Amino acid sequence: MTTKIWYTYDDIHRVIKSLAEKIQASGVKYDAMIAIGGGGFIPARILRCFLDIPIYAVTTAYYDSEYEGKTTEEVKKVQWLDPVPDVLSGKNVLVVDEVDDSRVTLEFVLKELAKEDFGTIGVAVLHEKIKNKVGQLPEGMPYFSGITVEDWWINYPWDAEELDEHNRLAAIGPH
Repeated sequence: MTTKIWYTYDDIHRVIKSLAEKIQASGVKYDAMIAIGGGGFIPARILRCFLDIPIYAVTTAYYDSEYEGKTTEEVKKVQWLDPVPDVLSGKNVLVVDEVDDSRVTLEFVLKELAKEDFGTIGVAVLHEKIKNKVGQLPEGMPYFSGITVEDWWINYPWDAEELDEHNRLAAIGPH
């Protein structure tokens, strides 16, 4: 059985504040975020409180919604910046997602974005799982993670149907 962990909104907010501090201390001034949907939307929105930059969005499909935890054969674009807005030409962008798990989706998105006329492309993830990654990041790409976690199933508060029960489980810890 897979170990599961629950995080509250308060937990997430604190981690993202720390993540923003790491990004700001890096010396790269990012002009915009590109959130990977659906998991990167909420972390990007909270991150905007600290970085004060606009959010753009892309959405991909890799995990099969009919079979929890199973993947499809390849990552597909569902929604994309096509064309990329002129205002982003030559700008530094920060790609945001909730979890760096297999890294397959992240690699796909970064390869596609590398085809565009951006300055520095960086990556920010809320959770970085400790595990071997299938996908690869381009060498030298700025990478920021909020916290490093075991390879457990992460339950986010925005996925909860019953928030009080979710928070109760978060208080218990991993199980």
